[in-house]
Amino acid sequence: MMKIRLLSLLFLFSGLLLSFESEAGFFLNTKNKVVVLADTLYPTALSDTVALADTTHLEEILGLALPDSVPMVTNDLIMDRLSCLQKDIPLHFNAYVRGFVDYFTIRNRKYSRRVLSRENVYFPLFEQYLAKYNLPNELKYLAVVESALIPRAVSHAAAVGLWQFVPSAASDYKLKINTYIDERMDPEKATDAACRYLRNLHRMFGGNWELALAAYNCGPGNVRKAIKRAGGQADFWAIFPFLPKETRGYVPSLTAIIYTMNHALDHEIKPDTLLYATLTDTILINQSLDLKKLSQQLSLAPDELPKLNPEVKKAILPVTVRNYPLKVPVTHKTLLASNRTSILDSCKLPDLTQPSYQNILIAKNRATPAAVPTTTLPDSATTDSLQKKEYRVAAGDNLTRIANRYNITVEQLRTWNNMSPSDKLYTRQKLTIFTSAAPNNLLASNASTQPIVDEASEAKTSVKSVSSRKNTQNKKSVSRVKLVHTVQPNDTLWSISRRYNDIPVEKIKKLNRLKNNSLKPGMKLVIS
Repeated sequence: MMKIRLLSLLFLFSGLLLSFESEAGFFLNTKNKVVVLADTLYPTALSDTVALADTTHLEEILGLALPDSVPMVTNDLIMDRLSCLQKDIPLHFNAYVRGFVDYFTIRNRKYSRRVLSRENVYFPLFEQYLAKYNLPNELKYLAVVESALIPRAVSHAAAVGLWQFVPSAASDYKLKINTYIDERMDPEKATDAACRYLRNLHRMFGGNWELALAAYNCGPGNVRKAIKRAGGQADFWAIFPFLPKETRGYVPSLTAIIYTMNHALDHEIKPDTLLYATLTDTILINQSLDLKKLSQQLSLAPDELPKLNPEVKKAILPVTVRNYPLKVPVTHKTLLASNRTSILDSCKLPDLTQPSYQNILIAKNRATPAAVPTTTLPDSATTDSLQKKEYRVAAGDNLTRIANRYNITVEQLRTWNNMSPSDKLYTRQKLTIFTSAAPNNLLASNASTQPIVDEASEAKTSVKSVSSRKNTQNKKSVSRVKLVHTVQPNDTLWSISRRYNDIPVEKIKKLNRLKNNSLKPGMKLVIS
């Protein structure tokens, strides 16, 4: 009985609308409430269930106050326009598609205006990668359906980014996700991954783009189940009733978006503003970095670097990054080129990898005085200069206990293993640890007359023996620590001075017997 009432309502309002139609379309006076309903173009082969699948959509329209003047077009005109737009992907037209066309051109014109304003930012990038993988150009509109062209978009199903990758799919297509970086939000990497995924789905479903698109939304398994339930018919509209509810609207909404964005002006829809991609230059980062500090150094708006690098989740890069390509405005290329070292040094995070100098090899010699070791500390305290260990978590372990064992901090452990404060340890979990000495061996009792050489010697740390003064037995002897810096390209005495707590330049020159300020990469400078 409900179906009969709904069908009667359809015919009633269709008749009312047709009385106002002309070949060029018409305008609806929306001061009174007007309902745009489905017509009889819906495929007759579809079941009643499918034909009435959009009843929720119709009920939402009922009673909706539309803008004062909205241009309306006939079904024939929409079909004609779609036929001109159709290339590799079928653009079928039926009542369901018409419902989505009306949604984007009448009910939610604000949404359409917003995505139109963003298309110039992302479409050139999409077109580049679609051409690279020989995919249809119209697939660029899929990102509009997925994310409204918002690179940080997150769905209720934990799908993220312009192309809405869930964690499992991101892993399959090598998109990195950790505490600091989520490459699903990287427009280039996510677009490349989406193109590969769509290409694989297209092959998987025998070159049928509608089935490939449905699989992109609900997964290949659900599409195969729907095909089986439809008696083996590998056709989107044949399996329509057996697809998840969201997926039923997925392909029709893509068709409607393609139509709307190509004929927005015909519906008097204009973007609120026109946005364009910022021209960028890339710098490779091999250190910790605070993006907010870098913004200040470059005189940028606080949100500009995060916008250019949406995949950097917390506006910081950890000390463990290697050759991370950070985008900066190309207008700042000259400034960075001439001041790269000093600018990046000033934007470092507090150093968590270098042990406190006071705690390194401070020994009490209670026996015969021994040769005292001098340790050359790692340059800039990067993990490149430390010994890398792998630790397996045992039952009862916690971060504090492990950190104490290796004379490091909990913050270091979290940084090296991309762990957030909420992450839990589990038995047999592998942890990466960087250390300049063996665990529990930094404070040692030395009763030997031979130089101390511990595991720090294996970590690019040179331990040299120097003669100690002969003292009476039980006299305390404190080891000396030599801090040595290896000169890097673009280093200056001033930048090195800033790196080491503003030690005077003249002191560095005196310690190293320098006659001028000239430095060469690879030089070893004694700092203290």
